[in-house]
Amino acid sequence: MPQHRKVAIAAFAVLGSALVLTGCGGQTATSPANTATPSPSASGANNTAGTENNTSSNQSNATTNGTSNSSQSPANNSSSGGSNNDSSNGTGTVKVSGNFPSIVTQAMTSLGTNGFPGADAPTFVPQPTSGGNPSYDAHETVPTTNGPQFLAGYHVSLTAGGQTYASYEIDHFANTQTAIQNVNTFASALKGGKPASGGSGIVLPNNQSAALSSSGGSTVIHWTNGSWTCQVVNENTSVPPTPIADKLVTQLAASSLPKPDGTGRVIVDNANPAGTDLTVTLIWSANGNVYQVQTTSSASSPITSALQMASSLQPYPG
Repeated sequence: MPQHRKVAIAAFAVLGSALVLTGCGGQTATSPANTATPSPSASGANNTAGTENNTSSNQSNATTNGTSNSSQSPANNSSSGGSNNDSSNGTGTVKVSGNFPSIVTQAMTSLGTNGFPGADAPTFVPQPTSGGNPSYDAHETVPTTNGPQFLAGYHVSLTAGGQTYASYEIDHFANTQTAIQNVNTFASALKGGKPASGGSGIVLPNNQSAALSSSGGSTVIHWTNGSWTCQVVNENTSVPPTPIADKLVTQLAASSLPKPDGTGRVIVDNANPAGTDLTVTLIWSANGNVYQVQTTSSASSPITSALQMASSLQPYPG
């Protein structure tokens, strides 16, 4: 082939390659311009980033609230009812819905359709004092024949080292009035929950008037605090539970409890004279629901923790 024809063919080949490269470069330039325009996919990316930020924030707040960061880790939130894998983002960090601790998120997710619309959950859970990894048990509650006839409900218990350190239960009734009427029914079924009455007058911290009475071999201090009735019970002893009552009064003054539709109950049951076997329960009604929050001596600062749990309840995104 003549030399000048070889040169011409080579020139055309180089020109063709340049045109192809120019065309590809034009498509690439267009794509970033479109991406810069707000779109649903871009919004989704922003939401994901927000979730990650909330997770970090919640872990930081957990330390402030008296819960350790370890309570937010997947290792410490193993479920007795199932795997944690569904809650993991694949990086070893358990995602948190809003401000809810990861163990609460996992428990609520495990309820599935057994939870009900408008359900609530605590954004604060206490730190357990016993060893072992915290786990949860979450299940639907079903009314008994002779018990309160609620429509739907659920119960979540948190355990560590074989000991329950906190729990919460919410039962939904047909209307507000029915829920109000069943608060004392639920409370009376608890140890130390039978309503107290009568007794001799005493004065607690903050000039709080109270009464000291006895019932069934136990000693009770009881009083009214706004929309709440409070009682502290020393089981099977005539010794008044004054130190525990004093502490409850002080903690109530520093707390902001929910406002019940009717009258709420705060019950502190002490099973031994040393005051080291406490069960603290708050029961109240609101919006047609009856709420129960409970801590035990297996939780760090059980009285303070119970008040904080009750105050932290928020609607859980279903």
